[in-house]
Amino acid sequence: MVETFGAQYVSLHVRVSNKAAIHLYRDTLGFKTEKTELKYYADGEDAFCMRLDLSYLRRQVQDAEDAETADEGEPAGDVGRAPDAGKDAKDAKKRKVKVGRGLGVGELVERVESKH
Repeated sequence: MVETFGAQYVSLHVRVSNKAAIHLYRDTLGFKTEKTELKYYADGEDAFCMRLDLSYLRRQVQDAEDAETADEGEPAGDVGRAPDAGKDAKDAKKRKVKVGRGLGVGELVERVESKH
């Protein structure tokens, strides 16, 4: 509700006799009873008007968004690097490494498949 609709609060009505719902909303989820509406339901039963303030969730969503945009440390790659930095790495001798079938993986897979 906060992320999608920017809701400030959530409100609902609960039958005064519905002890399970009252326990869920008030004791478990933290809703507060604002008032009692007399004869709210068609059968004449009263209802509790309950409300849950969502400001704490709004802060959590804002904090999460701020964390996503926060700087995570040193720049990666060439961005922000001194012009001489990494010169030794560029001059270093390159070496070839085997990958894929050169490591024998293909033969191993072929052998396993041939057993079936």
